[in-house]
Amino acid sequence: NWLEIYAPWERWSTGQGELPRLQIGSRVMPSSLSMKEGRTQAPPPISEVELISLMDRSGIGTDATIAQHIATIQEREYAEKDNGQKFLPTKLGIALVEGYNSMGYQLNKPDLRREMEAECNQVAAGRKSKDEIMGPILAKMRECFQRASAEAHKLDAAVARNFSRLGATDNAAVTLQQNFSICGDCNGLLDLKQRGGGQQQQRNQNARAPTKILYCTTCAAGLELPRGAPSPMVDPQNRDHPFRCPICQFQVVRIGPGDGYTGNGYQTCPKCYADAPPDFGGAATSGNFRCFNCTYPTCSLSGGTAGGDVDVYPCPFCAEVSGDGKVRLRKTPRGYLLACSNNSSVGGRCQYTVWLPKEAKEVSVKEGEHTVCRRCSDGARTVRRLKFEWKQGSVPPHFDRHHIGCVVCDEMLRQDMNIRLPQMNQVASRNRNASASANRSTAQTRGGRGGNTSMSWSSSQPREGRSGRGGSVRGRGRGRGGRAGRSGRGGRDSGSFSGSNDWWNSSGGPDGGGRGGGGG
Repeated sequence: NWLEIYAPWERWSTGQGELPRLQIGSRVMPSSLSMKEGRTQAPPPISEVELISLMDRSGIGTDATIAQHIATIQEREYAEKDNGQKFLPTKLGIALVEGYNSMGYQLNKPDLRREMEAECNQVAAGRKSKDEIMGPILAKMRECFQRASAEAHKLDAAVARNFSRLGATDNAAVTLQQNFSICGDCNGLLDLKQRGGGQQQQRNQNARAPTKILYCTTCAAGLELPRGAPSPMVDPQNRDHPFRCPICQFQVVRIGPGDGYTGNGYQTCPKCYADAPPDFGGAATSGNFRCFNCTYPTCSLSGGTAGGDVDVYPCPFCAEVSGDGKVRLRKTPRGYLLACSNNSSVGGRCQYTVWLPKEAKEVSVKEGEHTVCRRCSDGARTVRRLKFEWKQGSVPPHFDRHHIGCVVCDEMLRQDMNIRLPQMNQVASRNRNASASANRSTAQTRGGRGGNTSMSWSSSQPREGRSGRGGSVRGRGRGRGGRAGRSGRGGRDSGSFSGSNDWWNSSGGPDGGGRGGGGG
């Protein structure tokens, strides 16, 4: 075999194609010594067929998964194909390899994956059990994850070496306003810039507005802003001082209508918008973080609430269209509400909203088994109960100061506090004049013909009704129920989630209680 015998001598040449005649122990006197300048050459790019062969020889992937692995590196833009259908690494791919290698893990090498798949093959062959291999594999994966998380700054540094900062070159961005706001990293001044587009794109009404960014001329920090007209905020108590984010010290920016955004406006910290703080509500979002999401306790702009990143229940509207929305607790200037995670003030597509009572001083939800509603939850979905802390003197006497209940199945909570579960294409806005606080004389009225509201405590003032027998604080009586009757048939507010598979379907109908409502 030529390779076995002569491979070590292939590069030795005497000019005649003959190998030098040497014996063990021979000494060679070179006739000349020379030094030639050269550079290492990168290996040539490979095709998809060659990559599949390399993966097969390295023992990673199977016939069923190799194609998916190759598709993934292209979808994530780690590599791309040139005109000759050869793979070339992108800047992002190079940055990832450099970053992970600097941590001590050559995750671009097949060793870790090959070891894991070899262990799985041992289980498939019956030589090992699942329990034998799971512990060591998970321990090694956990070690990699913990170290990569602790040294994430090395990955940031690798990305910075391969990418330019946002707004760093005038070719990519045009300065709209110098010294726009204050940088929280170096206390320098940030310039407001605009990337791409220009006057021609702005003339085209169908074109998306160019992205605006903030760029620090001192530390080269670049941050992207959301759509809208930005303006720097000042401290309302001292107009000469900027309003700074207490988390990262960047000057807060107000986003007003403009550039395709038609909402009422909101505030956001440019740093938190791009890098959501996980300790203050940022765990619920991977980006696009705004002040109304924030739970920082002492900031006057923070509108988030404890448990805002906890899924209360799956969104019934999204379920109708095979969506993945989750209903979560939110706090706004108008009070607490439950809203779909696909619902936002900047054009979210799902409009599922449940306004919670204005009588609530605080509403919260926590993760854990103790908050799960056993009646509404099953193996496919989890429904969590909310904790209400009522304002003093604002609720019926049969409510305690604190109440823990499920808005899906707690009829007393829903009806006594006027909580409406919306239906598809019938989402009603909050009645600003509604108030669940009724006077105590109304609470003691006995049953009779009901007026607009047949319950003792309701969200509107009851019309005067004829006295009747029976009735109690909770509205039970012999009189015929009026609108929003407690157990009336077809009342809009009487809808509830059924216990069937379609548990999100509301059984309510148009307004008006049927027979058997509460006393007026």
